Amino acid sequence: MPSFQPKSEFSSQLNARASRYLSRSKTGRFAGVGQWFRSGLFFLFCAAVYSLLYADLNPWILMISAAVLGAGIYTLVATVCHDAAHGSFAASRWVNGICVFAGFSLIGVSGKLWAERHLRLHHMYPNIAGTDIDADGSSLLRLSPSKPWRPWHRFQCWYAVFLYALVLPHLAFAEDFEHLRKARRNWPNKFSGVWPLAEFATSKMIHICLFLTMPFFMSEHGYFLLAGYYFVFVSSASLLFVAINVGSHISDKAEFFDPDGDGKLPLDWAHHQIRTSVDWAPTSRLAIALTGGANAHCAHHLFPRFAHTHNRALSRMVIKTANEFGVSLNILAPWKVVQAHMSHLYKMSRPPQIVDGRNVVG
Repeated sequence: MPSFQPKSEFSSQLNARASRYLSRSKTGRFAGVGQWFRSGLFFLFCAAVYSLLYADLNPWILMISAAVLGAGIYTLVATVCHDAAHGSFAASRWVNGICVFAGFSLIGVSGKLWAERHLRLHHMYPNIAGTDIDADGSSLLRLSPSKPWRPWHRFQCWYAVFLYALVLPHLAFAEDFEHLRKARRNWPNKFSGVWPLAEFATSKMIHICLFLTMPFFMSEHGYFLLAGYYFVFVSSASLLFVAINVGSHISDKAEFFDPDGDGKLPLDWAHHQIRTSVDWAPTSRLAIALTGGANAHCAHHLFPRFAHTHNRALSRMVIKTANEFGVSLNILAPWKVVQAHMSHLYKMSRPPQIVDGRNVVG
């Protein structure tokens, strides 16, 4: 794996201030009672919306409930399961593990596998060729400069939204199987044996049972209407995931890095996280509560083991320290995050020009 430059004074100052903040925090780095209470209410809300699937509703109302449920379950995953994957929703490792498994199973994804890849790859090496799980996705889209250009990429600005609507089912029923194969090879101590396979299979079965098998056998709606419900549900969850998260790294405001011949990167770890992250409204309580802190992405990458409810204070600390050291942060208005992502998609759609063996355009 690539290696970063030695820790800078800026990084040391950030860590020192985070340690002081942690010593004053009543809940430590974990979620507080308020977050637990909101999470419980939101789970009940999602359960109530799901129950509408078995009611005698007008088809249009049913489709609206599918969209609301997709958005609701994504929000539950983002605000609870993501923190749990980082070990910060609860102090108990078992509670965090149950939250990761249960929440990700609702979208058919192996929580254990997702968490391992998210922590080991994405958080350590964002926007680095061959290591980042976000930028190294499907060959149908070119999201990073290091990815080979293909003729169909010329049109990716036009068809990307349709692929984005299928991100989560593709992750659940295509990518996850390839990821499991690689995980069993690369991390055999965690993914070999019966239990990882059982977790993987059970996550798929829970999703299929809740959203395909049970509705088809227990609902009074026709098969075509139920198929439409499922499509709206997964599309809603997928599009919300992309809208909130993708622009945080896949953006013309974020940078992409390649290691040199010795596997070394040009920056230390903290500067790398800042240069590859994009924020919007990073000190907004409402935005942090609704997105699980995805809007305060820089603070989250610098301090990934803190629950998202701490991101407001951490973002203020990062902004203050960055100003003192003359470090530029990527903070945009929400609509400009989308604009910057689309600009990056367009840039990546153009054939690269090769100069001295390097891509200099596209």
